[in-house]
Amino acid sequence: MIKSVETNRLLLRELVADDFEDVFQIKSDEKVVKYLTWGPSNREHTLNSLLKQIGFQSEENRKIYVLAVELKSIRKVIGNALFMVRDDDFEIAEIGYFINSNFWKRGYGEEIVYALLDLGFRQFRMHRIYATCDTENFGSINLLKKNGFRLEGHFIKDLKVRGEWRDNYLFALLKEEFDKIL
Repeated sequence: MIKSVETNRLLLRELVADDFEDVFQIKSDEKVVKYLTWGPSNREHTLNSLLKQIGFQSEENRKIYVLAVELKSIRKVIGNALFMVRDDDFEIAEIGYFINSNFWKRGYGEEIVYALLDLGFRQFRMHRIYATCDTENFGSINLLKKNGFRLEGHFIKDLKVRGEWRDNYLFALLKEEFDKIL
């Protein structure tokens, strides 16, 4: 288990089985999964995925952290946040996130990314954190740039999404860059 990360409005915490209905609402939304390799998810797939993600919590030498993003004011899960340790020796991690479309354009994405950076650079003492996103996912591109990430690469036909090869951008941030934007 990791220590929860709190922002002004959000709590990033370990997932629990009671999060199912909120998670299903998010994962079954076509707008949310537009640039993802899976979904929209049905109830069975969502339940299997949630149980698998909860199972990560008991793994020895855990590398994958899928966290609930809870809106504190209403105690509702409005998203998922992903933190993956990609290389212990070189202190590299990857982040990812998605938010219930009913809560888009309210600044929650910025809080999620900042919380993941705080988790990665402070709790896990990472040197480098990166994220990838579809080249047409302008919301995510802007979000990463607002949080200090720099564009490092453009992968051509890198990922197959619903039968179509898609381009992706690679964004990254170093610990010393994060320290300067605090």
